[in-house]
Amino acid sequence: MTAQAFWDRHAPKYARQPIADPTAYEEKLRRVTALLHPTDRVLEIGCGTGGTARHLARVAAHVTATDLSAEMIRIAKARSAADTASRPHFLQAEAKEDLGRQPFDAVCAFSLLHLVDDIPNVLDVVYRQVKPGGYFLSKTVCLKDGPRWMQMMVRVLIGLGIAPQVTLVSRAELTRHLADAGFDVLETRYLGKKRINPFIVARRPVA
Repeated sequence: MTAQAFWDRHAPKYARQPIADPTAYEEKLRRVTALLHPTDRVLEIGCGTGGTARHLARVAAHVTATDLSAEMIRIAKARSAADTASRPHFLQAEAKEDLGRQPFDAVCAFSLLHLVDDIPNVLDVVYRQVKPGGYFLSKTVCLKDGPRWMQMMVRVLIGLGIAPQVTLVSRAELTRHLADAGFDVLETRYLGKKRINPFIVARRPVA
């Protein structure tokens, strides 16, 4: 099963699930919005059903939100239909797709990078889409930093078709990928109780 087919199939169930850690989620939103300005143009890749994108649209001038899954985008559009004042622009696109638009002030990727098959390639594309001085904000599951039993369990779930394909990466490897892409990592911290999904603030250098 392709990644798109997996997420199209699981989108309705995903949409019904409550946020796993509301405290950590709210803290993430506070930290992201603190970095944004009312004139900013923001891109969120891997937006899912659009909850974060709708929040960001209330504080930024324009939000473009993409997802690999057509069903996720359909649900995101339906959920934002009534909010005409701050509606994100949703479209189906892969994480590695360069939208070919004016560079964004910030690009966000939450719970995404561990789900792509080539993290360096995605980060290279992201770098091109961030303006000099702009931010890349991410929160990524780094399974290599977790216990071995968790890694084994994930592999079993993938084999059963219950979980999507996952790229095993550590925080150190992810930081190195960001540096190789050209980003300066400004902040790395953990939100909530989990210690395998760092929230990272990176910036494209001005010169």
